[in-house]
Amino acid sequence: MNIKHMIIAVILVVGIIAAGLIAMVAMGGGLYTRGPAQQTIGITGTVTYIDLEGGFYGIVADDGTQYLPLDLPEEFRQDGRAVTAEVIVRDDVATIQMWGTPVEIAAIEAA
Repeated sequence: MNIKHMIIAVILVVGIIAAGLIAMVAMGGGLYTRGPAQQTIGITGTVTYIDLEGGFYGIVADDGTQYLPLDLPEEFRQDGRAVTAEVIVRDDVATIQMWGTPVEIAAIEAA
């Protein structure tokens, strides 16, 4: 194979790779994938102090679902306090507490 044929072969391979990347981007793919979309939900429940793994505050919703707020404001860290909150479910986070679904507080108020 002479140099001319090698250059043509390289150009063809680069063209095929470029076409594949363009097609992936056009179809909504890409080189990197994002995690699952984060869901925002509304909850009403009770702040609860959990004496486990050094102690922490969770929210037990009225339906019994347990939520682990990653950023519960200090003024709401009262065992038994009724709250209503908008939270962002964080399925991409692991905690040492191994209790409840990790969430970020988007908004919170006393119920």
